[in-house]
Amino acid sequence: MKSRALRSLAMAGALTVGFGLVGSSVASAMIPPDPGGGSPLVRTYASTTTKTPTVNGLRVRRGPGINRTILGLIYKGDRVKVTGSARDGKGQRWDHVKLTRRSAGGLPAGYVGWVTEMYLY
Repeated sequence: MKSRALRSLAMAGALTVGFGLVGSSVASAMIPPDPGGGSPLVRTYASTTTKTPTVNGLRVRRGPGINRTILGLIYKGDRVKVTGSARDGKGQRWDHVKLTRRSAGGLPAGYVGWVTEMYLY
């Protein structure tokens, strides 16, 4: 009887350790790979840079990537302050921006979101 209880206890411990390792593997797998090779995914800037879109109807998104929700649009002449940047899973760079004044697309001054860097100058 003692050996059976001991075996059950050992098995429970092994399963706990096994699930713990699987849990940590899953948790680390949810962190996106770093395309920059060791640098953080999101970079923030101490001083902000002001830019403007090169196209009309540039989508402002909830996060970096084309699969993120579209919050609104900005147009040529709208000025934004870039406060950070990130790369998506495909390596495309995205800027975290804040509108300096109301956009032509109706977004209010101070609004923040993400836009693809390739259409800002």
